[in-house]
Amino acid sequence: MIEELVAEIRQEKQYADDYNGLVVRRMDQSLRHRTALGLTEDAAIDRLVQSAGIFSLSENSRARREAFTIATAAYELYGEALGGLADVLQLVMSRLGHFPSLDFRTELTARRSNLPTPALLETTGHRVANTLTTEAGELALTDYQRTIWDDLLLRRSIIASAPTSAGKSFMFQTYLAQQLKDGAIKAAAFLVPTRALISQVATSLTKQLEAFGDDATRVATVPVVQDQSRPTIYVMTQERLQVLLADPEFSVETIVIDEAHQIGEGDRGVILQSVIDEFLARAPSTQLLFTLPRVSNPEALARVFSVSEPSVRKTDDSPVGQNIILTDVSDAVPDEVRTKIWDERAMAEFVKFDVSMPLVQADQKLVYLAWYFGRGSQSIIYGDTRSRCEGLSSLLCDVIAEADPDRVVDASIQEKRAELAKFAQEHVHPEFLLAKHVLSGVGFHYGHIPTLVRHAIEAAFEDGTLDFIVCTSTLLQGVNLPARNIFMRNPEKGEKPMDAVDFWNLAGRAGRLGKEFEGNVFLIDYNEWESQPLAHGPEGEVRSSLQKQLVEHTDEFLAYIGDPTIASGKNTLLENVFSRLFHDLRKGTLDQTLQRMQVPAEKRVALIEGLEEADNRVAVPTETLAATPYISPHRQQKLYAKLKRDIPKKGVGHYMPPHPAGDWKTVQSKLINVYRRLQVELDGVTKGESYIRWATLSLSWMRGDGLPDLIQFEIDRDIKRVEDGRAKGGQQRRSGTAVLIRKILEDVEKTLRFKFVKQMACYNSVLRQVLIELGHEREASHIPAIPLFLEMGASSETMLSFIDLGLSRISARLLQMRAANFAMDREAALAWLHRQNFGMELPDVVRRELAPLLR
Repeated sequence: MIEELVAEIRQEKQYADDYNGLVVRRMDQSLRHRTALGLTEDAAIDRLVQSAGIFSLSENSRARREAFTIATAAYELYGEALGGLADVLQLVMSRLGHFPSLDFRTELTARRSNLPTPALLETTGHRVANTLTTEAGELALTDYQRTIWDDLLLRRSIIASAPTSAGKSFMFQTYLAQQLKDGAIKAAAFLVPTRALISQVATSLTKQLEAFGDDATRVATVPVVQDQSRPTIYVMTQERLQVLLADPEFSVETIVIDEAHQIGEGDRGVILQSVIDEFLARAPSTQLLFTLPRVSNPEALARVFSVSEPSVRKTDDSPVGQNIILTDVSDAVPDEVRTKIWDERAMAEFVKFDVSMPLVQADQKLVYLAWYFGRGSQSIIYGDTRSRCEGLSSLLCDVIAEADPDRVVDASIQEKRAELAKFAQEHVHPEFLLAKHVLSGVGFHYGHIPTLVRHAIEAAFEDGTLDFIVCTSTLLQGVNLPARNIFMRNPEKGEKPMDAVDFWNLAGRAGRLGKEFEGNVFLIDYNEWESQPLAHGPEGEVRSSLQKQLVEHTDEFLAYIGDPTIASGKNTLLENVFSRLFHDLRKGTLDQTLQRMQVPAEKRVALIEGLEEADNRVAVPTETLAATPYISPHRQQKLYAKLKRDIPKKGVGHYMPPHPAGDWKTVQSKLINVYRRLQVELDGVTKGESYIRWATLSLSWMRGDGLPDLIQFEIDRDIKRVEDGRAKGGQQRRSGTAVLIRKILEDVEKTLRFKFVKQMACYNSVLRQVLIELGHEREASHIPAIPLFLEMGASSETMLSFIDLGLSRISARLLQMRAANFAMDREAALAWLHRQNFGMELPDVVRRELAPLLR
């Protein structure tokens, strides 16, 4: 009955006209920064709020979204000026189950309700049913969150597919905190897609544990197996968890897999699948908790991992709405901006704005419109690359300076901006562009920026110190940085037009739950976009990268595994698939994996034969190969043969990696020799001496040198290159400082902390095996943990302990400079922190990071 009535109303032209008129008025009010309007006798409002009350009882997701839009838009437009709108909003939001959205508006929660008794009983009863009482206090949940929680209490595996702001990760974090506090589980893992998210999630979990009064559970972010007598949550990427899985006894009882659709993301998707498969192989009863954006086939994950009877929970509902605003500037009238709301059911009319300057160039349009419509609230501008982020940030600063030269900024905010600028200069480089831009209230954000600097930017944006952030696709990978407005123009990801799934995931960051009912997504010059994501809808498809490679690119894979000369790293996707299937072959589970990946029978035969032929060429023991499954078995065999042949001739010392803490020249010389072997045996490169630079940079990084020193060394090196070239009659030109800063940030994050972490892990694993086979067991047990030192950017036990406590490398480095003892374990480091009296000599950002540890 309800659904028939809803369908009938939504088909009426009168309703469509009323609805479009409301959203246009609300957009006009919002974009012109107007407060609530005065009294109105518009009969359309009466018709619409009655419709919203009916729609909120529907199961139709579009009708429910329209109920949300009507109730919130009418209230924001007219507020208390039109009697009864507050009660309508309360009723509609309660029926939709959006209690977290209601609770942030004190004028709604504190007022006396005028709802009729039956409606009041309805809303009160629904709220009581959706209220979760824990040791941390009471939480008002959405209907979706309540359903998830009920499933969690049954210890079911869950696949949760919902919009960005639906609160999926929050529920899983709350559940982990409660389970660990109650002693129901001893070990859990929270698997995040990027290193940028590790600290954010670890901090959030630490706060959850504190709220539950749990001071026993440890949140671990360093890939070292913890004391298993203590409850532990491991917050790590798939690569770090893969390191832990080298210990055959390591397992956990519950795993949260955040942004699980990334199982389809190339080589990292293969690693993600392999890590989860290995956990399940060790403990088939492991509870798996997947978060996904809106996808059409969330149940596919159950088949990929052979999870029996998982709870698949999918919703389109979001407690925060997004207004998609098409924004165009005509070439004929370049100082007039036309905006209109895009809606699935119809296009609203244009609203026009006159601007003070002609807008003709693409980036100029993007930054000017971001300033024009975004000023006075928090706004994000999407930039495709790191260099473009910095360029857009510079343009925006120029727009602000020219368009509003007399603007007066509150002294306290300007002081915070100055402190942030100083922090960026001291811990990245004095000429880092961010330091200049934040003084204008503009920041930029991308994955290679040091963790604590990124966190400082995020915190400054959240507290209003910064008005704008220009960022790359780090926002797509789960970084929690919602904003009132998001601005995009023809966005790309990985040099390709952004697909619909990523677009809607990004759009979902508009609107801050607990701060507003809605956010705005501005699409500039949408008709010129290479991709047209609005035409495809928000639902993508989950598909295993491993499966896609095996089913659709079988011949390419067979050619790869048949050629032992292919260098490691040349095709990381094929390399990881090869390592995974080779391991399955040796374990006797290959046919099972191929069947689960739905590989046709004839292709299964060819794959098995090809892998068996490759196995005939590889003598490296299975356990050694499994320790570094991201390096091709062929290249591991080459390194294995080299070491086994040459160690008896030149001795163990010639091949043993040095500990970074030794004499600089001695350590540098030995590390250069090791890196040369990596270049020859793994990269397959016999010419060139780039390994010298990489070994030297790696050593500085592992010894704890700061980024400003590494960057300045590169700048000085570039100056010398130019001087030497000109002395020989050349016309060399210096690279820009901004370019060199980005280069070092990338070198550290992509090469030192990724490529060489993997290659040195392989080197250590193969060396250890060869030493054991040659009777050098004692030496094999003393190989320095170079991969860990590279990953963390530290080699002293004290600095590593500070990082393991959840501190960033920047904070750990500053603290290490104050500590005389370089060999403190985690407990000793924590005790040392509690003995200190940290004054103003530490930056505010560092003191904020320390605060949870000192409570």
